Amino acid sequence: MPEGWRPAKNPDRDSIAIKGPGSPGTLIVEWTVPDIPWDDPERHWLGLEKEIRAKGEFQQYKRVRITPVDYLGVKAADWEFIRVRGGQTIHVINRGFHTADGRPYALYWETPHARWTRDRHYFETFARTFKPL
Repeated sequence: MPEGWRPAKNPDRDSIAIKGPGSPGTLIVEWTVPDIPWDDPERHWLGLEKEIRAKGEFQQYKRVRITPVDYLGVKAADWEFIRVRGGQTIHVINRGFHTADGRPYALYWETPHARWTRDRHYFETFARTFKPL
């Protein structure tokens, strides 16, 4: 983690939120055992997006992209989108993948949309240096 950034365990989910100086953004590392097992990260994001849209969960949701990526030598997919939460437009990138032992992970970065270009490097650094346990 960058100097001054601190993790906080979410008491309700298997995730850790990481925040620090220099950005209002948050990185969330989530590891789960999904209700519905999946092996294709891109299809998983497309299905989750469909569910979120059907339920109307994300106010003013707009997909930027859902694209496959190679990450840590495994199949992964990035889901990038913009939405409004609490009156603020936020920009998100969510990278989904399974580790070699099969555990699903997501690296989720969000920051105010107005800061996306300036803060995107935080996600790139976290993703480049992430090592699952």
